[in-house]
Amino acid sequence: MKITIIEDDLELAEKIAKKLKRNSYIVAIYNSKKDFLKNFKDNSDLYIVDLNLWESCDEWFEIISWLRKEKNSKNPIIITSWYSDLEKKVYWLDLWADDYLAKPFLSDELIARIRALLRRNSDEKSSIIKYKDYSFDTKAQIFVKWIDKKIHFTKKEIMLIELFILNKDKVISRNKLITSIWWDYDWSWVADNTINVTFFNLRKKLWSDFDLETIISEWYILREK
Repeated sequence: MKITIIEDDLELAEKIAKKLKRNSYIVAIYNSKKDFLKNFKDNSDLYIVDLNLWESCDEWFEIISWLRKEKNSKNPIIITSWYSDLEKKVYWLDLWADDYLAKPFLSDELIARIRALLRRNSDEKSSIIKYKDYSFDTKAQIFVKWIDKKIHFTKKEIMLIELFILNKDKVISRNKLITSIWWDYDWSWVADNTINVTFFNLRKKLWSDFDLETIISEWYILREK
């Protein structure tokens, strides 16, 4: 599952991201509306938007409005802010947001709210992603070929499958791969052999069905066809 954080306090954003990655989420961080709109490509499963972005007081509203209207996204949005006034909370939640969290907040509370929103959202849409003859259930974290054949995968392999299926036909850099899958390591110490062994085991289980290509040991791509 992918979560996007739009927060101009980089230290806070990275602290939140670290906690989310420990809970097996893929995380993208943007420090401004301009950065977000310029680099945004894939719809995330949930958005965390800071109310007090430094550019202007309307930045947060423009981001939410753009997601809801331009991208037609129905995925959950959590607003974070130092304001705690009840009237303001009600107003902001009426403006297409799904939850409001006052700063400072505990990371465990944020995780609990994220899980609750994602559970609610998953009931409203299919959690199945198709790839060739396979189905990947992002909710149950199960990768199935046809209906009757289930294959056992390690946690890292499941994370790898999800990352590439959600980014089919897109080049993934080595750094993105490491920060998404091996976040619990010191990324500078993740050896090529660690990546290669994981890829080898994955290909062994899926034979040639999982068309994962390595490009000069620095970039990777999962081919759809």
